[in-house]
Amino acid sequence: MAERRTAAAAACLLLAGCLLWAGRKHTAVYQPDETAFPNAQIGYAPGVLDTGPDEPAVTLRYLGLTWRELEPEEGVYAWEAIQQTCHLDALRQQGVHLVLRILCDEPGAEAHLDIPDWLYEKTGNGSWYDLSYGKGYSPDYADPAFFAAHAALLRAVGEWFGADGFVSYVELGSLGHWGEWHVKSGEGLVPLPEEAVRDRYMALYREAFPAAKLLVRRPFRGAAGQGFGLYNDMTGHAGDTAEWLGWIENGGWYEGDPAGLSPMPDAWQTAPIGGELTSRIPMEQLLETGLDQTLSLVKGSHMSFLGPKVAEETYRGGYNAVLKNLGYRLRVTQLTLTPGLGGTTVTLTIRNDGNAPFYWDWSTNLYLEDAAGNPLRTLPLGLSLPELLPGQEQTVSVTLEGVRLSLSGKNGGQRLTLGIVDPMTGRDAVRFAMKTKIRNGRAVLI
Repeated sequence: MAERRTAAAAACLLLAGCLLWAGRKHTAVYQPDETAFPNAQIGYAPGVLDTGPDEPAVTLRYLGLTWRELEPEEGVYAWEAIQQTCHLDALRQQGVHLVLRILCDEPGAEAHLDIPDWLYEKTGNGSWYDLSYGKGYSPDYADPAFFAAHAALLRAVGEWFGADGFVSYVELGSLGHWGEWHVKSGEGLVPLPEEAVRDRYMALYREAFPAAKLLVRRPFRGAAGQGFGLYNDMTGHAGDTAEWLGWIENGGWYEGDPAGLSPMPDAWQTAPIGGELTSRIPMEQLLETGLDQTLSLVKGSHMSFLGPKVAEETYRGGYNAVLKNLGYRLRVTQLTLTPGLGGTTVTLTIRNDGNAPFYWDWSTNLYLEDAAGNPLRTLPLGLSLPELLPGQEQTVSVTLEGVRLSLSGKNGGQRLTLGIVDPMTGRDAVRFAMKTKIRNGRAVLI
């Protein structure tokens, strides 16, 4: 009888202990990391051939290709040469993504063609020019034969790059000088085609690159409402950027049409903003004497990347300041452990301190790892990254069944980490802007 009473009392004490343990909440607060660093899908995007022994790490590379380089003979594409020259396999393996632009007219110091000879022989109704921009040939983009050949080109390029996400951004090029959809028609060049034809070019890009984010140079009426992003190749130039931001805010005149540009003031909330630094202003002014203005223009544009003209690392302070203001900055503000009889509920509050969202719905996972870093559990979080706008927070909870965790660090060698997986590589690729250890691309929470 006495043994039964002793056993019952022990059971009651055990139950009381479990209930006491189950009722305790433990909260950890994390401080932001204010340093500048490259991160997945954002930052600087130097050209694929712009390499050097001391080049800083980047997650993006800019690849500009002329039609002449892509298809030297009709229906014959230079894939092998491009792959080898641009080291695309190595970039893919490293987890680097591309910003792609296809060009038909890149002004230069000498007279030249940026379209293939076979296409020039088939069309040849454009304009040779020698202007302040340089020398080159501006095609007639409305020519039906030109358009049909370009449709085949884009299909081939899209199929070759595939849908694994290697090409993250496509800046709509093709039309105009530098692919920027403007032609100096006032100096006698064949003008850009009418809006209906331009819209057909947009549709070609949408069809060829369904997994990429598409960006246009101006807020064209045909791009508004289609999920297009925008890019500014004059970043850092106050006058030109103010004009560009004015188009985005209010719309405006384009190619003789007073309403050819449509207001897209909130486009950055759902589609990325990119571009490159202007060549008209010395780097010293952009990154030192005029740094405050450069930062104001970058932040006001909600930019996610810059390239191929990027900040020079010689001006390290300005280089880092601009980098820090490109794109998102995600961090965990706090973690709460709520023990229960069946396990531990983990609640995370995640904040975006950056100037833009993370535009891809990549999987965000909580990992329970052993001491060697091997995942014991992988729990996807119900976190919508594209909806996490600057200054906003999301709180998510998951339960680790049958697991007891504490913040004391005494968890039998187990640890809790957080990561965001790049589907191209299958690796955790996003660095959280918080003061914590990083292991295997994941933020160590406890």
